[in-house]
Amino acid sequence: MKLARTFGTLLAGGGCFAAWLSLGGGFVRALDVLASFLPLFGGAVLLGLLFARRSLRSTAVVALLGLTPVAIGVMPELTREIPAAQEGATPVRLLTHNVWTRNADPAETAQAIIDAKPDVVMLQEVDGDFRPMLAALNQHFAYATKCPANCDLAIFSRWPIADSDYFLKDAKGQKFGPAMLWARIVGPGGQPFTVVTLHYPRPTSRDQAVRRRDVARALTRIERGPLIVAGDMNLTPWAAAMREQDRALAPLTRMTRALPSWPRAFPVLPIDQLYAGPDWGLVSARRLPATGSDHVPILVTLAHR
Repeated sequence: MKLARTFGTLLAGGGCFAAWLSLGGGFVRALDVLASFLPLFGGAVLLGLLFARRSLRSTAVVALLGLTPVAIGVMPELTREIPAAQEGATPVRLLTHNVWTRNADPAETAQAIIDAKPDVVMLQEVDGDFRPMLAALNQHFAYATKCPANCDLAIFSRWPIADSDYFLKDAKGQKFGPAMLWARIVGPGGQPFTVVTLHYPRPTSRDQAVRRRDVARALTRIERGPLIVAGDMNLTPWAAAMREQDRALAPLTRMTRALPSWPRAFPVLPIDQLYAGPDWGLVSARRLPATGSDHVPILVTLAHR
């Protein structure tokens, strides 16, 4: 019993300390990795208090101390405004999924994508075990992008793809910016919109900050009203880096709100995101059942505002 109480005290204290420390991610980049686990630290505090069995007063003090940084980090995500779609507007179903280079069941993953009946599919890590399934998806989607041999991205569409490339292009056709796969799709009623898919390095990599900065700068050079950007961004909504990106990509809005997508067995980290320009409003956003990938698919339905 004494051992359990000691363990609970250490767990609650450690969770409290880690939660407060993670809020420093905006000042010390190394601490921002901790912010990804902020809700888990809150859970550790509560679990620790359950084992510690302290007095009601001390339990309340520690709970308040431990859950305050969690609220500071999480509440802005839960309360931020996401524009709604216009009632009666034609919906567009978009699926983003990191299919994982070591996919345990590529055929199951491909079938799950098909069964979701998306209009547009944006995939990451297609250069591994999933690659043979690209041919199967080609049989179910009328249009698809082409990507260089070293590209691990793919876009499929039920509607015509008017143009696509691995780099953005200016009005003169000159390529610029970092590598990211895009497609200009002619949607219902002949209205074109552009989708972009990308895959960021892990937040522990110094390259991620550079990548985020370069992507944001590049996207300012194209029309952003009908733009949609999605992919595995390896960022959670309570990380300072995500808040920084939300500001950098404005007027795009992140349509995925605290939607856990990794790891497969017990998704707790919302690291797969979808942004959309001011032409779009949200109808719904949900995760699909897990398959052979270590990520779960995210299905977002948008419509014009």
